[in-house]
Amino acid sequence: MFADVIVPRHLAKTFTYLVPPLLVSRVGVGQRVVVPFGRTTLEGAVIGLTRDLPSGVNVSQLKAIASVSDGDGLSGFPPGMFELSRQVAEEYIAPWGQCLRLVAPPVSKAAQPKYCYVATEQGRLALAQGSCPEVHLPLLKRIARRKSGLSASTIQMSRRSSDRQALTFLEAQQWIIRSEAAVSKRPSRARADTHESELPSSEVFSCLSQDSDVVRRIQALLQTAQATRILIDGVLDYRVGLMARAAQLAVDQGRSALIIIGEVVRAQWLARVLREITNFPVALHPHSAFGADVASDRRGGPQIVVGTRSAIFCPLRSIGLIWVDGEEDSALKEPQEPHYHAREVAWMRAQHESALLVYGSAHPSLEVRSVGGIERVAQHRGPESVPHIELVDMNWEFGGVPFSATLTAALRATVGQQDRAILFLNRRGYAGALVCRDCGWVPRCPSCAVAFVYYRESARLVCRYCGRRESLPEICGACGASRLSPIGEGTERIEQEVRRLFPGARILRIDRDTTRGVVSTRRLWQQVHARTWDILIGTQALFQREPILPVGLVGIVHADSGLHLPDFRAAERTHQLLVDAVNLARPAPSGGRVILQTSLPMHHVMQAVAAHDPARFYDEEIQARRLLGYPPVQHLIYLTVSGKDRRLTELAAQRWVCELHKILSVRLPAAPSGLASSQQSLSADPQSQGIVVLGPVAATGVGSRGTLGWHIMVKGGDRTAMRDGVRRSLETMERAYPSRTFKFSVDVDPVDMG
Repeated sequence: MFADVIVPRHLAKTFTYLVPPLLVSRVGVGQRVVVPFGRTTLEGAVIGLTRDLPSGVNVSQLKAIASVSDGDGLSGFPPGMFELSRQVAEEYIAPWGQCLRLVAPPVSKAAQPKYCYVATEQGRLALAQGSCPEVHLPLLKRIARRKSGLSASTIQMSRRSSDRQALTFLEAQQWIIRSEAAVSKRPSRARADTHESELPSSEVFSCLSQDSDVVRRIQALLQTAQATRILIDGVLDYRVGLMARAAQLAVDQGRSALIIIGEVVRAQWLARVLREITNFPVALHPHSAFGADVASDRRGGPQIVVGTRSAIFCPLRSIGLIWVDGEEDSALKEPQEPHYHAREVAWMRAQHESALLVYGSAHPSLEVRSVGGIERVAQHRGPESVPHIELVDMNWEFGGVPFSATLTAALRATVGQQDRAILFLNRRGYAGALVCRDCGWVPRCPSCAVAFVYYRESARLVCRYCGRRESLPEICGACGASRLSPIGEGTERIEQEVRRLFPGARILRIDRDTTRGVVSTRRLWQQVHARTWDILIGTQALFQREPILPVGLVGIVHADSGLHLPDFRAAERTHQLLVDAVNLARPAPSGGRVILQTSLPMHHVMQAVAAHDPARFYDEEIQARRLLGYPPVQHLIYLTVSGKDRRLTELAAQRWVCELHKILSVRLPAAPSGLASSQQSLSADPQSQGIVVLGPVAATGVGSRGTLGWHIMVKGGDRTAMRDGVRRSLETMERAYPSRTFKFSVDVDPVDMG
């Protein structure tokens, strides 16, 4: 018998192996097997079995399957997950073997020894007298330096035979002893490294949603046991209340609930909150104890599981509810290959499980709003539940200061009343860049070709893509002049200006620069939730952790800064950030006030936010996307060629473009039944079907170690034809460059195209 096996490598093809007679009864399609692969062994999966030798293959050249992995019955994968991995590979044009890694059950780790090695008095005396042999001296010193001892697992992680020999010698001399008591006295690092909000959940949102109509609708959809999608459009407290009720209803029906969210820290907070509300055990994925949680589920118990994007592949059975909260969050898109989007994979899994899929957001993406057949539930928010918003036209402000007179006066009044204010600006550093006032030259990163961000406190220029740091230039690199000035404000400059205006105020700043270390980040957020500040300055980092209690004043310093980014989603992302910033303020009857500073007051984003009218934004934005041919009206596939040599990489990218044109000019096989006739095939002219190939263009910040790249964009309305054409062209390119000189990457429905 012969088995076709796929392996977890960037390889689209399968490999044929002999099935040993002793394993014939144990090997089936979907079974995980250990196979020899080159000079190593890999765990792959069987996707086909046959008794006929493939043509052109010599049986003497075939290797045999080494063993069968421990599996669940005949199949090594949970029910449906093997097929889900194939569907992900098909949808995102990724090798099936790579996608298998997403659904493979976690490998149980070998138990680590639970004792330490502690230096004895004789051992310390040997160190003092110099009687320890030189070869064993380093390890004895390491152990003696720690009063509580050195963990045995730490020593065993070393693969050096000298350490093992030293342990044997030192124990024989009684210079060290094993101690289990030393381990039990050590503080738990896991608890210290896990930040839990000091803020009681009851203060963040109402515990259970009182929207009985929506709860009844969710209950009815859960009872149908059919794959259905709905959209919950509302603020966080409203969504979490409904989420808790929906999870309770699913568990009451004997089914599990899977909740996906973008950020790890917010997932930790949400898991804690759901435990408090539902009084059910809530598992966090991934988690050290998750293996036991899954085992309990296999015995039949329903669960509530919370996790980030990878949790969509959690091996749960009988899922009744999948809730993707913050469905517009770019963190739900996997940056590495395979570039799956958890929001889309959630629908694949919901169909496999006949589950209810809920998208939750305070500002839904255009992609979800445009999908037909999704029932939308919108929270009604009257004037009494939203803050008062003032739009300030910065074109009428003078002096070049970051604050308008209106915002300055409001800050002064807020601090005087001992209330709190938040200043939002989604740009860190002191300034966006340096510029020569004589010729306009701007220092740029030589690798990424983008302007350096200027940091005044550290007197450094930093690339926001690759992190490269350089000292400040004394003269212009183009004309030699010494008149270099900062342009654009960052949070560092805002903090300096606030300290100048309000010298007695307590000020905190939250951005990527102030939250680099685990300990400093935890301490900073404890201050935020303890409210030991008067003015809080922050970027979008304010929205990526536990919610902040609303304040009296929110000042949006430069509301239109995100509109100028080279991204067709710039307006949508700006709208989302501004809505989040507005939601940091209390309702107007409670004194909540938002001052929105902008140089583009008539832009549809500013008008929609100021009027609390998201429909105005969505209506105008979808018209712009339709005119320009961008998602969700059309589809994109983003291709990248990367390599070490710039010229050769460019030639490979140009060849890929030629292959795409050749393939897309040939009639493709008919699409599956049910699609419109316009999507059945391609004519000789890709343009006639709305498919265009753009590029190649030089990439910025593709990789490290001198890797250069070129981008290609395939754009059109027929997603099936686009995927088929790209897949065939990729196979051609990988055959043409078998030595792996270049890396060919495919990103279907890209989110970040930087």
